[in-house]
Amino acid sequence: MRPQPPLLLLSLLTTTTTTTAHPTTPRSTTGFTGRGQLRTLWNEGDHADLGCLTPAGLWTTDNAHCGTFTGTALGTSSLPTFTLTSAAGPCRIYGGRFTCGGGDAGVEFGIWPFPNSIPGKDCLRYGQYGLMASSGEGGPPAVGDPALEVHFVSYSEQGKYVWLTWAAV
Repeated sequence: MRPQPPLLLLSLLTTTTTTTAHPTTPRSTTGFTGRGQLRTLWNEGDHADLGCLTPAGLWTTDNAHCGTFTGTALGTSSLPTFTLTSAAGPCRIYGGRFTCGGGDAGVEFGIWPFPNSIPGKDCLRYGQYGLMASSGEGGPPAVGDPALEVHFVSYSEQGKYVWLTWAAV
C-alpha cells in the first residue's frame, strides 16, 4: 500500500488549485495617458468595438469623426487618475453626461476595477460609475447618423451599453 499524503498538504494543494483557477487581470498604469481615442466597447457578448467619441464627447460609428484625446496622469497613487482633453477642450462628467469643451472644467477620471468591466481592458471610471449609454433609440448610432450624447446608464435606455476604453494613437 502507498502512503497517503498528510491531510494538511492535500488541503493546501486543493486550495492552491482552486485559487489560481481565476487569476486576476493585471491593471495597466499607463492606460488613458498620452494621446489616444476613446473607444466604445459593448459591455456584453464579444465586447465589440461600437465606435468612438468625437472631440466634443459624442458617440459616433464614423471613424473619420473620432476625436484625439490627451490623457494626463495625476499623482502616483496605486489607483491611477488622470484628466482628459480634446481639441474641443477639457472633458468632464456633468449630470451624468460625458462632455468636452464649451467652457467645461476638467475632472479627475480613474480606471474601473475588474471584474465589473471588460477583462484585460482599462475602462473609464468617474467616481463609482463607468458604464455608458445613450438616450432615445440608444446606440450605437448607425453609420451616417448624427453622433449621440453618452451618459451613465440608468438601465432604462434602449440599445447597447458601453465602456469607454483607450486606444493609443
